[in-house]
Amino acid sequence: MWKVSKWIYIVTILPFLAVGIGFIFFGFIAPPEALTDDGHNLKFFYYIMGVLFIFFPLITAWGVVLFYKRINDRETFLIQDGIHGEAEILQREQTGIYINELPQVKFRLLLTLPDREPYEMEYKDVVSMLDIGSITVGSKLPVYVDPNNEKNILLRYS
Repeated sequence: MWKVSKWIYIVTILPFLAVGIGFIFFGFIAPPEALTDDGHNLKFFYYIMGVLFIFFPLITAWGVVLFYKRINDRETFLIQDGIHGEAEILQREQTGIYINELPQVKFRLLLTLPDREPYEMEYKDVVSMLDIGSITVGSKLPVYVDPNNEKNILLRYS
């Protein structure tokens, strides 16, 4: 399961919130007749900047939380309600793409599920450098398959 430390949110959002609150504070103490260099009201500028420095980091953090929740919900669904089977690696190759300095690998798999005919499929996944050596052609790994969509799988490397 994917987890993001609460400290990451605090360390990344807190400075923006402090700057946003600072802008709003300076909006309160700025004289009403003060103007920016381009002739706009300085109070209005401070208020807008304060709201933006508070609003956008919170929206971004909320988006990250929803993104990881979606990934975790998919994994939980597949583990709890998916069909448990076995995947034999017929072929593997790197795609040349790295995500967070981890290689993306394209697999050709033979999936064997209970009460179903075995079938082949291609599957791409980002694989940890620690796992890449143990994932060889001919290896058999546990797999969880969505009962409604047999292309939606979760391959377990360890």
